[in-house]
Amino acid sequence: MKRSTCKVCHFSVKTCVCAHISEVIDNKTHIVVLQHPTEVSTAKNTVRLLTLQLENIHVFVGEKPEHFQEAQSIAKRNHCALLYPGERSQDVERINSEQTRIDYLFVLDGTWKKAHKLAMLNPWLDELPQISFSKIPENQYTIRKAEQKYSLSTLEACAYFLKVYESMDPQPLYKLLQGMISEQTKFMPPHVRERYFDNDN
Repeated sequence: MKRSTCKVCHFSVKTCVCAHISEVIDNKTHIVVLQHPTEVSTAKNTVRLLTLQLENIHVFVGEKPEHFQEAQSIAKRNHCALLYPGERSQDVERINSEQTRIDYLFVLDGTWKKAHKLAMLNPWLDELPQISFSKIPENQYTIRKAEQKYSLSTLEACAYFLKVYESMDPQPLYKLLQGMISEQTKFMPPHVRERYFDNDN
């Protein structure tokens, strides 16, 4: 039997996050998400939260260039960048937004392995300047195991970028993330919850 889904947030009715949504953020930099298909049905995927909280966000699902034709059209415009660590990436903390203009930030959504695959399968992304972080904020996404200790969820990565580049207050995004975590864990047995919230692990 198919579970009931909230028509607003599109989470299960039992884990609806609508009560945690703040006023929509008018982010100046458009977030362009290239989402791996396996992430779409993941209950704990944070891109869904970003679409609820950000005014300017575009989500494209696929793997290969033919899946991202509209995204490629955006990439041909001026002032785009890709959030991806690499030898030629520039730290966002060292960017002067008045001198380096970024109108569209491309973000790869998936596990690190799948995000890397997206980058390899889409050589058109190589034409974009790369942005990375020199200081990684503490991971607050406690209910999904990170492949690397410095990994961030897509929401956290976007929140940190917007905080540094736009001087935007990221708290509405973090509040929504914590709200989702609360809703996702409230039906868990105590011994299961402890796996996520035990600071010793």
